[in-house]
Amino acid sequence: MPHFNYAARDQRGVLQNGELEAGSEQDVVARLQHRGLIVTSVSLKGGEGARGSKSSPGFKRMRRRLHAGIKVDDQVLLCQQLATLVEAGVPLLRSLEVVTQQVESRQLMESLEQVRRDVQGGSTFREALVKHPKAFSPLWLNLVETGEASGHLAESLRQLARHFEAAQHLQNEARTALTYPAFLIVVAILVLGLFVYWLIPKFAGMFESMEIELPLITRFVLAVSNGAKRYWVLVIGGFFGSSYLLTQYLSTEAGMWTRDRLMLKVPMFSTLFTYVQLAEFSRGLSTLLESGVPLLSGLQILENSATNKLYGRAISTIKERVKEGKTMAEPMEATGMFPPIAVQMVQIGEEVGELSSMTGRIAKYYEERVDTFISRMTRLFEPIAIVVMGGLVLIIVLSIFLPIFKLATSGPPS
Repeated sequence: MPHFNYAARDQRGVLQNGELEAGSEQDVVARLQHRGLIVTSVSLKGGEGARGSKSSPGFKRMRRRLHAGIKVDDQVLLCQQLATLVEAGVPLLRSLEVVTQQVESRQLMESLEQVRRDVQGGSTFREALVKHPKAFSPLWLNLVETGEASGHLAESLRQLARHFEAAQHLQNEARTALTYPAFLIVVAILVLGLFVYWLIPKFAGMFESMEIELPLITRFVLAVSNGAKRYWVLVIGGFFGSSYLLTQYLSTEAGMWTRDRLMLKVPMFSTLFTYVQLAEFSRGLSTLLESGVPLLSGLQILENSATNKLYGRAISTIKERVKEGKTMAEPMEATGMFPPIAVQMVQIGEEVGELSSMTGRIAKYYEERVDTFISRMTRLFEPIAIVVMGGLVLIIVLSIFLPIFKLATSGPPS
Protein backbone atom coordinates (compact mmCIF):
# COMPACT_ATOMS: atom_id res chain seq x y z
CA MET A 1 0.00 0.00 0.00
CA PRO A 2 1.13 3.59 -0.62
CA HIS A 3 2.48 5.82 2.12
CA PHE A 4 1.07 9.29 2.85
CA ASN A 5 2.49 12.28 4.67
CA TYR A 6 0.00 14.21 6.77
CA ALA A 7 -0.33 17.31 8.91
CA ALA A 8 -3.01 17.54 11.60
CA ARG A 9 -3.77 19.36 14.83
CA ASP A 10 -5.00 17.91 18.11
CA GLN A 11 -7.75 19.41 20.26
CA ARG A 12 -5.21 21.79 21.85
CA GLY A 13 -4.15 23.05 18.42
CA VAL A 14 -0.72 21.41 18.51
CA LEU A 15 0.52 20.58 15.00
CA GLN A 16 1.42 16.95 14.33
CA ASN A 17 3.22 15.68 11.22
CA GLY A 18 3.61 12.05 10.34
CA GLU A 19 3.38 9.24 7.84
CA LEU A 20 0.71 6.56 7.39
CA GLU A 21 0.35 3.52 5.17
CA ALA A 22 -3.18 3.39 3.76
CA GLY A 23 -5.19 2.47 0.70
CA SER A 24 -6.23 6.04 -0.12
CA GLU A 25 -6.17 9.62 1.12
CA GLN A 26 -9.73 9.15 2.39
CA ASP A 27 -8.56 6.26 4.59
CA VAL A 28 -5.84 8.48 6.05
CA VAL A 29 -8.34 11.22 6.89
CA ALA A 30 -10.77 8.73 8.46
CA ARG A 31 -8.06 7.18 10.65
CA LEU A 32 -6.77 10.56 11.80
CA GLN A 33 -10.28 11.81 12.58
CA HIS A 34 -10.88 8.64 14.58
CA ARG A 35 -7.91 9.69 16.74
CA GLY A 36 -9.59 13.08 17.31
CA LEU A 37 -7.22 14.99 15.03
CA ILE A 38 -8.16 17.78 12.64
CA VAL A 39 -6.52 17.07 9.29
CA THR A 40 -5.00 20.08 7.53
CA SER A 41 -3.15 18.34 4.69
CA VAL A 42 -2.47 14.88 3.25
CA SER A 43 -0.15 14.08 0.37
CA LEU A 44 1.20 10.94 -1.26
CA LYS A 45 4.76 10.36 -0.15
CA GLY A 46 6.99 11.41 -3.00
CA GLY A 47 3.98 13.02 -4.78
CA GLU A 48 3.43 16.66 -5.63
CA GLY A 49 1.58 19.07 -3.39
CA ALA A 50 -0.41 18.52 -0.25
CA ARG A 51 -3.99 17.63 -0.13
CA GLY A 52 -5.96 20.61 1.11
CA SER A 53 -3.79 23.19 -0.64
CA LYS A 54 -5.19 25.44 -3.32
CA SER A 55 -3.32 23.50 -5.99
CA SER A 56 -4.93 20.22 -4.97
CA PRO A 57 -8.62 20.05 -5.97
CA GLY A 58 -8.64 16.38 -4.99
CA PHE A 59 -9.18 17.39 -1.36
CA LYS A 60 -12.44 19.05 -2.22
CA ARG A 61 -13.57 16.16 -4.39
CA MET A 62 -12.98 13.55 -1.73
CA ARG A 63 -15.98 11.26 -1.59
CA ARG A 64 -17.72 11.15 1.76
CA ARG A 65 -20.93 9.80 3.10
CA LEU A 66 -22.99 12.88 3.91
CA HIS A 67 -26.39 13.08 5.55
CA ALA A 68 -28.95 15.64 4.49
CA GLY A 69 -29.86 17.64 7.60
CA ILE A 70 -27.79 19.30 10.31
CA LYS A 71 -27.56 17.40 13.59
CA VAL A 72 -26.45 18.78 16.93
CA ASP A 73 -23.41 16.48 16.59
CA ASP A 74 -22.43 18.39 13.44
CA GLN A 75 -22.65 21.73 15.23
CA VAL A 76 -20.58 20.48 18.17
CA LEU A 77 -17.84 19.09 15.93
CA LEU A 78 -17.76 22.20 13.75
CA CYS A 79 -17.40 24.55 16.73
CA GLN A 80 -14.71 22.41 18.36
CA GLN A 81 -12.63 22.05 15.20
CA LEU A 82 -12.97 25.69 14.19
CA ALA A 83 -12.07 26.87 17.70
CA THR A 84 -9.01 24.58 17.76
CA LEU A 85 -7.70 25.89 14.42
CA VAL A 86 -8.34 29.57 15.18
CA GLU A 87 -6.80 29.21 18.63
CA ALA A 88 -3.72 27.62 17.06
CA GLY A 89 -3.21 30.69 14.87
CA VAL A 90 -4.51 29.20 11.62
CA PRO A 91 -6.09 32.02 9.54
CA LEU A 92 -9.91 31.99 9.51
CA LEU A 93 -10.10 31.44 5.75
CA ARG A 94 -7.80 28.42 5.92
CA SER A 95 -9.66 27.12 8.99
CA LEU A 96 -12.96 27.30 7.11
CA GLU A 97 -11.42 25.43 4.19
CA VAL A 98 -10.23 22.64 6.49
CA VAL A 99 -13.48 22.18 8.47
CA THR A 100 -15.58 22.32 5.31
CA GLN A 101 -13.88 19.15 4.10
CA GLN A 102 -14.52 17.30 7.36
CA VAL A 103 -18.18 17.95 8.19
CA GLU A 104 -20.59 15.09 7.61
CA SER A 105 -23.68 17.14 6.76
CA ARG A 106 -24.26 18.04 3.12
CA GLN A 107 -26.29 21.14 4.01
CA LEU A 108 -23.64 22.35 6.45
CA MET A 109 -20.85 21.66 3.94
CA GLU A 110 -22.60 23.70 1.23
CA SER A 111 -23.25 26.55 3.66
CA LEU A 112 -19.63 26.57 4.83
CA GLU A 113 -18.36 26.62 1.26
CA GLN A 114 -20.41 29.76 0.59
CA VAL A 115 -19.32 31.28 3.93
CA ARG A 116 -15.67 30.70 2.97
CA ARG A 117 -16.20 32.39 -0.40
CA ASP A 118 -17.89 35.38 1.24
CA VAL A 119 -15.10 35.76 3.81
CA GLN A 120 -12.58 35.52 0.99
CA GLY A 121 -14.51 38.30 -0.76
CA GLY A 122 -14.13 40.64 2.20
CA SER A 123 -17.16 39.91 4.40
CA THR A 124 -16.83 39.49 8.14
CA PHE A 125 -17.45 36.03 9.53
CA ARG A 126 -20.82 37.10 10.97
CA GLU A 127 -21.90 38.77 7.72
CA ALA A 128 -21.15 35.53 5.89
CA LEU A 129 -23.00 33.38 8.45
CA VAL A 130 -26.16 35.50 8.52
CA LYS A 131 -26.98 34.43 4.93
CA HIS A 132 -27.57 30.84 6.13
CA PRO A 133 -30.21 31.00 8.91
CA LYS A 134 -31.04 27.29 8.61
CA ALA A 135 -27.46 26.34 9.43
CA PHE A 136 -26.47 29.10 11.86
CA SER A 137 -28.89 30.24 14.55
CA PRO A 138 -29.05 33.73 16.14
CA LEU A 139 -26.99 32.27 18.99
CA TRP A 140 -24.24 31.48 16.46
CA LEU A 141 -24.38 34.98 15.00
CA ASN A 142 -24.29 36.84 18.30
CA LEU A 143 -21.44 34.83 19.80
CA VAL A 144 -19.38 35.11 16.61
CA GLU A 145 -20.03 38.87 16.48
CA THR A 146 -18.96 39.21 20.11
CA GLY A 147 -15.88 37.07 19.49
CA GLU A 148 -14.83 39.09 16.44
CA ALA A 149 -15.34 42.41 18.24
CA SER A 150 -13.36 41.32 21.31
CA GLY A 151 -10.67 39.43 19.43
CA HIS A 152 -11.59 36.19 21.23
CA LEU A 153 -13.33 34.29 18.45
CA ALA A 154 -11.87 30.96 19.55
CA GLU A 155 -13.31 31.32 23.07
CA SER A 156 -16.73 32.23 21.65
CA LEU A 157 -16.63 29.12 19.50
CA ARG A 158 -15.67 27.03 22.54
CA GLN A 159 -18.69 28.42 24.38
CA LEU A 160 -20.87 27.54 21.41
CA ALA A 161 -19.51 23.99 21.45
CA ARG A 162 -20.28 23.65 25.17
CA HIS A 163 -23.78 24.98 24.59
CA PHE A 164 -24.46 22.51 21.78
CA GLU A 165 -23.02 19.65 23.83
CA ALA A 166 -25.46 20.46 26.65
CA ALA A 167 -28.33 20.73 24.15
CA GLN A 168 -27.32 17.41 22.63
CA HIS A 169 -27.32 15.76 26.05
CA LEU A 170 -30.82 17.05 26.79
CA GLN A 171 -32.11 15.88 23.41
CA ASN A 172 -30.62 12.43 23.90
CA GLU A 173 -32.11 12.12 27.37
CA ALA A 174 -35.57 13.23 26.21
CA ARG A 175 -35.37 10.87 23.22
CA THR A 176 -34.39 7.99 25.50
CA ALA A 177 -37.33 8.71 27.78
CA LEU A 178 -39.77 8.64 24.86
CA THR A 179 -38.23 5.76 22.90
CA TYR A 180 -38.72 3.09 25.56
CA PRO A 181 -42.49 3.66 26.02
CA ALA A 182 -42.92 3.92 22.24
CA PHE A 183 -41.13 0.60 21.78
CA LEU A 184 -43.34 -1.14 24.34
CA ILE A 185 -46.47 0.30 22.73
CA VAL A 186 -45.40 -1.04 19.32
CA VAL A 187 -44.70 -4.47 20.84
CA ALA A 188 -48.12 -4.47 22.52
CA ILE A 189 -49.83 -3.59 19.23
CA LEU A 190 -47.99 -6.36 17.39
CA VAL A 191 -48.90 -8.93 20.07
CA LEU A 192 -52.56 -7.89 19.99
CA GLY A 193 -52.54 -7.98 16.20
CA LEU A 194 -51.18 -11.54 16.30
CA PHE A 195 -53.96 -12.61 18.66
CA VAL A 196 -56.71 -10.81 16.74
CA TYR A 197 -55.77 -11.92 13.22
CA TRP A 198 -54.37 -15.40 13.88
CA LEU A 199 -55.23 -16.92 17.26
CA ILE A 200 -58.83 -15.77 17.91
CA PRO A 201 -60.19 -16.85 14.46
CA LYS A 202 -58.87 -20.39 15.08
CA PHE A 203 -61.12 -20.69 18.13
CA ALA A 204 -64.14 -18.91 16.62
CA GLY A 205 -65.33 -22.01 14.72
CA MET A 206 -64.94 -24.18 17.81
CA PHE A 207 -67.00 -21.76 19.90
CA GLU A 208 -69.83 -21.85 17.34
CA SER A 209 -70.02 -25.65 17.58
CA MET A 210 -70.27 -25.63 21.38
CA GLU A 211 -73.90 -24.46 21.34
CA ILE A 212 -73.54 -22.64 24.65
CA GLU A 213 -73.97 -19.02 25.57
CA LEU A 214 -70.55 -17.41 25.36
CA PRO A 215 -69.30 -15.19 28.19
CA LEU A 216 -69.46 -11.45 27.63
CA ILE A 217 -65.67 -11.11 27.46
CA THR A 218 -65.51 -13.80 24.74
CA ARG A 219 -68.25 -12.14 22.68
CA PHE A 220 -66.43 -8.81 22.96
CA VAL A 221 -63.06 -10.25 21.83
CA LEU A 222 -64.71 -12.12 18.94
CA ALA A 223 -66.50 -8.94 17.85
CA VAL A 224 -63.23 -7.01 17.86
CA SER A 225 -61.48 -9.79 15.92
CA ASN A 226 -64.26 -10.08 13.31
CA GLY A 227 -64.48 -6.32 12.92
CA ALA A 228 -60.74 -5.96 12.50
CA LYS A 229 -60.59 -8.76 9.91
CA ARG A 230 -63.58 -7.50 7.98
CA TYR A 231 -62.65 -3.82 8.00
CA TRP A 232 -58.85 -4.05 8.09
CA VAL A 233 -58.56 -1.66 5.14
CA LEU A 234 -60.55 0.96 7.04
CA VAL A 235 -58.53 0.32 10.21
CA ILE A 236 -55.17 0.76 8.48
CA GLY A 237 -56.43 3.62 6.30
CA GLY A 238 -57.91 5.35 9.33
CA PHE A 239 -54.65 4.99 11.25
CA PHE A 240 -52.47 6.47 8.50
CA GLY A 241 -55.08 9.07 7.59
CA SER A 242 -55.38 10.22 11.19
CA SER A 243 -51.58 10.31 11.51
CA TYR A 244 -51.31 12.47 8.39
CA LEU A 245 -54.03 14.88 9.51
CA LEU A 246 -52.48 15.13 12.97
CA THR A 247 -49.07 15.86 11.44
CA GLN A 248 -50.55 18.57 9.22
CA TYR A 249 -52.39 20.12 12.16
CA LEU A 250 -49.30 20.14 14.36
CA SER A 251 -47.40 22.01 11.63
CA THR A 252 -49.85 24.94 11.90
CA GLU A 253 -49.55 27.74 14.45
CA ALA A 254 -52.64 26.57 16.36
CA GLY A 255 -51.37 22.98 16.31
CA MET A 256 -48.01 24.01 17.73
CA TRP A 257 -49.68 25.85 20.60
CA THR A 258 -51.91 22.83 21.30
CA ARG A 259 -48.94 20.47 21.22
CA ASP A 260 -46.86 22.64 23.54
CA ARG A 261 -49.73 23.02 26.02
CA LEU A 262 -50.28 19.26 26.10
CA MET A 263 -46.57 18.60 26.58
CA LEU A 264 -46.74 20.55 29.84
CA LYS A 265 -49.91 18.77 31.03
CA VAL A 266 -49.38 15.08 30.16
CA PRO A 267 -48.92 13.10 33.40
CA MET A 268 -45.31 12.04 34.11
CA PHE A 269 -43.93 13.51 30.89
CA SER A 270 -44.95 17.10 31.77
CA THR A 271 -42.32 17.16 34.53
CA LEU A 272 -39.64 16.00 32.09
CA PHE A 273 -40.60 18.57 29.44
CA THR A 274 -40.62 21.34 32.05
CA TYR A 275 -37.13 20.41 33.26
CA VAL A 276 -35.86 20.35 29.66
CA GLN A 277 -37.30 23.81 28.93
CA LEU A 278 -35.83 25.28 32.12
CA ALA A 279 -32.42 23.76 31.35
CA GLU A 280 -32.49 25.07 27.76
CA PHE A 281 -33.44 28.59 28.85
CA SER A 282 -30.86 28.76 31.64
CA ARG A 283 -28.04 27.26 29.56
CA GLY A 284 -28.75 29.56 26.62
CA LEU A 285 -28.90 32.69 28.78
CA SER A 286 -25.71 31.73 30.61
CA THR A 287 -23.85 31.17 27.35
CA LEU A 288 -24.99 34.49 25.89
CA LEU A 289 -24.21 36.53 29.02
CA GLU A 290 -20.78 34.95 29.43
CA SER A 291 -20.00 35.94 25.84
CA GLY A 292 -20.84 39.56 26.53
CA VAL A 293 -24.25 39.66 24.83
CA PRO A 294 -26.54 42.24 26.54
CA LEU A 295 -29.42 40.81 28.59
CA LEU A 296 -32.19 42.21 26.37
CA SER A 297 -30.52 40.87 23.22
CA GLY A 298 -30.04 37.50 24.90
CA LEU A 299 -33.71 37.33 25.90
CA GLN A 300 -34.73 38.21 22.35
CA ILE A 301 -32.59 35.38 20.98
CA LEU A 302 -34.02 32.90 23.48
CA GLU A 303 -37.58 34.01 22.70
CA ASN A 304 -37.05 33.32 18.99
CA SER A 305 -35.31 29.99 19.55
CA ALA A 306 -37.59 28.59 22.30
CA THR A 307 -38.74 25.05 21.47
CA ASN A 308 -41.97 25.50 23.45
CA LYS A 309 -44.28 28.40 22.55
CA LEU A 310 -45.54 28.86 26.11
CA TYR A 311 -41.99 29.40 27.31
CA GLY A 312 -41.34 31.63 24.29
CA ARG A 313 -44.27 33.80 25.36
CA ALA A 314 -43.03 33.83 28.96
CA ILE A 315 -39.56 34.93 27.84
CA SER A 316 -41.17 37.69 25.73
CA THR A 317 -42.99 38.93 28.83
CA ILE A 318 -39.76 38.93 30.84
CA LYS A 319 -37.99 40.82 28.05
CA GLU A 320 -40.67 43.54 27.96
CA ARG A 321 -40.57 44.00 31.74
CA VAL A 322 -36.76 44.18 31.75
CA LYS A 323 -37.00 46.77 28.98
CA GLU A 324 -39.20 48.82 31.33
CA GLY A 325 -36.45 48.74 33.94
CA LYS A 326 -37.56 45.83 36.12
CA THR A 327 -35.35 42.99 37.28
CA MET A 328 -35.63 39.55 35.66
CA ALA A 329 -36.79 37.71 38.77
CA GLU A 330 -40.04 39.65 39.22
CA PRO A 331 -41.57 38.94 35.77
CA MET A 332 -40.21 35.38 35.87
CA GLU A 333 -42.28 34.74 38.97
CA ALA A 334 -45.32 36.53 37.49
CA THR A 335 -45.40 34.27 34.41
CA GLY A 336 -45.92 31.16 36.56
CA MET A 337 -43.63 29.17 34.23
CA PHE A 338 -40.55 29.21 36.46
CA PRO A 339 -40.33 27.41 39.84
CA PRO A 340 -39.39 29.37 42.98
CA ILE A 341 -35.85 27.96 43.13
CA ALA A 342 -35.06 29.30 39.64
CA VAL A 343 -36.59 32.69 40.45
CA GLN A 344 -34.68 33.00 43.72
CA MET A 345 -31.36 32.02 42.15
CA VAL A 346 -31.85 34.59 39.37
CA GLN A 347 -32.72 37.23 41.98
CA ILE A 348 -29.54 36.45 43.91
CA GLY A 349 -27.51 36.51 40.68
CA GLU A 350 -28.86 39.96 39.83
CA GLU A 351 -28.19 41.28 43.33
CA VAL A 352 -24.53 40.17 43.39
CA GLY A 353 -23.89 40.87 39.68
CA GLU A 354 -23.28 37.21 38.79
CA LEU A 355 -26.33 36.46 36.64
CA SER A 356 -24.38 34.52 34.01
CA SER A 357 -22.77 32.13 36.51
CA MET A 358 -26.04 31.77 38.45
CA THR A 359 -28.03 30.84 35.34
CA GLY A 360 -25.28 28.35 34.52
CA ARG A 361 -25.84 26.73 37.93
CA ILE A 362 -29.60 26.66 37.31
CA ALA A 363 -28.96 24.90 33.98
CA LYS A 364 -26.70 22.34 35.64
CA TYR A 365 -29.29 21.73 38.36
CA TYR A 366 -32.08 21.03 35.86
CA GLU A 367 -29.85 18.95 33.61
CA GLU A 368 -29.14 16.74 36.61
CA ARG A 369 -32.87 16.66 37.39
CA VAL A 370 -33.53 15.44 33.84
CA ASP A 371 -31.03 12.60 34.27
CA THR A 372 -32.51 11.58 37.64
CA PHE A 373 -36.09 11.80 36.43
CA ILE A 374 -35.44 9.66 33.37
CA SER A 375 -33.71 6.94 35.35
CA ARG A 376 -36.61 6.85 37.83
CA MET A 377 -39.25 6.96 35.11
CA THR A 378 -37.60 4.09 33.24
CA ARG A 379 -37.62 1.94 36.37
CA LEU A 380 -41.26 2.87 37.07
CA PHE A 381 -42.47 2.38 33.52
CA GLU A 382 -41.23 -1.21 33.26
CA PRO A 383 -43.66 -2.69 35.84
CA ILE A 384 -46.49 -0.50 34.51
CA ALA A 385 -45.89 -1.77 30.98
CA ILE A 386 -45.69 -5.37 32.19
CA VAL A 387 -49.01 -5.00 34.06
CA VAL A 388 -50.76 -3.37 31.08
CA MET A 389 -49.48 -5.89 28.53
CA GLY A 390 -50.15 -8.76 30.94
CA GLY A 391 -53.69 -7.48 31.45
CA LEU A 392 -54.37 -7.40 27.70
CA VAL A 393 -53.02 -10.92 27.25
CA LEU A 394 -55.07 -12.09 30.25
CA ILE A 395 -58.27 -10.72 28.70
CA ILE A 396 -57.61 -12.64 25.49
CA VAL A 397 -56.66 -15.85 27.31
CA LEU A 398 -59.78 -15.66 29.50
CA SER A 399 -61.96 -15.06 26.42
CA ILE A 400 -60.61 -18.31 24.96
CA PHE A 401 -60.66 -20.55 28.02
CA LEU A 402 -63.83 -19.40 29.82
CA PRO A 403 -66.14 -21.06 27.23
CA ILE A 404 -64.07 -24.25 27.48
CA PHE A 405 -64.36 -24.24 31.28
CA LYS A 406 -68.09 -23.53 31.03
CA LEU A 407 -68.59 -26.45 28.67
CA ALA A 408 -66.54 -28.75 30.88
CA THR A 409 -68.58 -27.91 34.00
CA SER A 410 -72.00 -28.02 32.31
CA GLY A 411 -71.38 -31.26 30.38
CA PRO A 412 -71.97 -31.97 26.69
CA PRO A 413 -75.11 -30.53 25.05
CA SER A 414 -78.12 -32.91 25.01
